[in-house]
Amino acid sequence: MNVSRLSSVALVSLSCVILPAAASEAPPSGDALQTHPMQALAPTVAAILGVPAPKQAEAPPIDRIVKDLQGSDKVAILGVDAFGAAIWNKMRGKTPYLNSLATNTNQAQLRSVLPSVTCVNFVCMITGASQKTTGIVTFDSQLQCEDLCSVLRANGMKSGGFGRKDYTGDRLLGRYADFSVTDMISDQDVLAGLMKVVEAKKPEFVIVQYGQTDDVFHARGPFSKEAAEACAGADAWLQQIVPWLRARGYAIIITADHGQHDVAKKDGTTSGKHGTASDLDCLVPLVWLRSGERAN
Repeated sequence: MNVSRLSSVALVSLSCVILPAAASEAPPSGDALQTHPMQALAPTVAAILGVPAPKQAEAPPIDRIVKDLQGSDKVAILGVDAFGAAIWNKMRGKTPYLNSLATNTNQAQLRSVLPSVTCVNFVCMITGASQKTTGIVTFDSQLQCEDLCSVLRANGMKSGGFGRKDYTGDRLLGRYADFSVTDMISDQDVLAGLMKVVEAKKPEFVIVQYGQTDDVFHARGPFSKEAAEACAGADAWLQQIVPWLRARGYAIIITADHGQHDVAKKDGTTSGKHGTASDLDCLVPLVWLRSGERAN
């Protein structure tokens, strides 16, 4: 299945390239927030939807989220590619909508599995497993363990995986979900396609990758002026998709696959990389919301 694959958890992210570490990094943000392993996300969604966790999942569900979202019939994971916790902390002036959603009671952090790259962590979101278990090296790799989409299918539910053409959401998540959209060039195209699938198929789980942030961070650095505008674009995208999905019964989980760190180039400009075990690369936001609640 290809042109229409979907489910009730939405997630967004981008490239799958392993890159060298930065020489130095900023201190981690969000010290007061509880940090959970990325492997906990798939079991958490499974528990919310009342199905078994994927068999090879390496962490238990996050009880706090399961309790808060208990009774939800659908879940959407929205993954903003490369939007690390340190980046959000730096760019809060550009993310008023996301800031308004996060309170003291509905946010935490996830720690990416290694290597901290897109395909490895997006597939972790639907398996609960690290690379040694999933076998995922690129977005064209074959999954070597059970995934949430197959668990949902066995229990009479449907899923959807979404992303831009030739991105992880398209090439990897879309292969394993029941519904997807093809040949979407921009994140707005992906959103339009997702909306059509949700209206027509009503999948219980949706995972979406938002890719523009990763593109800009790689090109200009994750703390650059251009990165700030990319964060503003992601915030505007969230302001479109979050209330729309919540109005259709989806509980929302907002997160990222990994962060990024600055790399100084010989010409004096800055680019961004990821793939290391540093907090800059591995700590990502985690915000959750019940369906149908006020999302300004």
